[in-house]
Amino acid sequence: MKITRKSALKSLFGSIVGLPALAKGESQKKDLTGFKEEFAIAWKSSLEYTLKIFNQMPDDKMEYKYTPESFSFRTQFVHCITFTTAQLCGRLNIPNPYDEKEKQNGYWAKLSKIELENEIKGFYAWVEKTIFETKPEKLNQLEPYAGDKIPVWRLFYALENHIIHHRGQAICYLRLNGITPIGYIGW
Repeated sequence: MKITRKSALKSLFGSIVGLPALAKGESQKKDLTGFKEEFAIAWKSSLEYTLKIFNQMPDDKMEYKYTPESFSFRTQFVHCITFTTAQLCGRLNIPNPYDEKEKQNGYWAKLSKIELENEIKGFYAWVEKTIFETKPEKLNQLEPYAGDKIPVWRLFYALENHIIHHRGQAICYLRLNGITPIGYIGW
């Protein structure tokens, strides 16, 4: 096989351009302690902002829906809890802490606002504990997600993005009820 100078330079250039991406991928696989610590900080901020939005809605508006087919304000938060735990438990092959509660007819609907707030706090604590207890090789394991495969550690970010989506919907519910949402709280 004859290699021309042009094809050799293309190969060399392509390798050099790709090295930083490969190095980044390797460092992410090796440094999951950094990921865990970084995520814990962002997760704490997410909890604080979620509770501020949640607590702005008066108790008598917890079942508010802007259309009959939409989630209620309450269900926005319940869905975040149940969807996230189901995704993590299924992919990490760990017990779902909400299985027994889900078996109780109308469990989530019967909770007072204070009780649901405590469930939200417990959920956030469970996710953080799950991250720190999950072994690096499991966090690096590829899982199907949105038509692709991603490492489990990235799934935590995808699930946080899902929570952000529903928290944004809850903000709209506040506005539709004449409540000015608290300003954005970043990381």
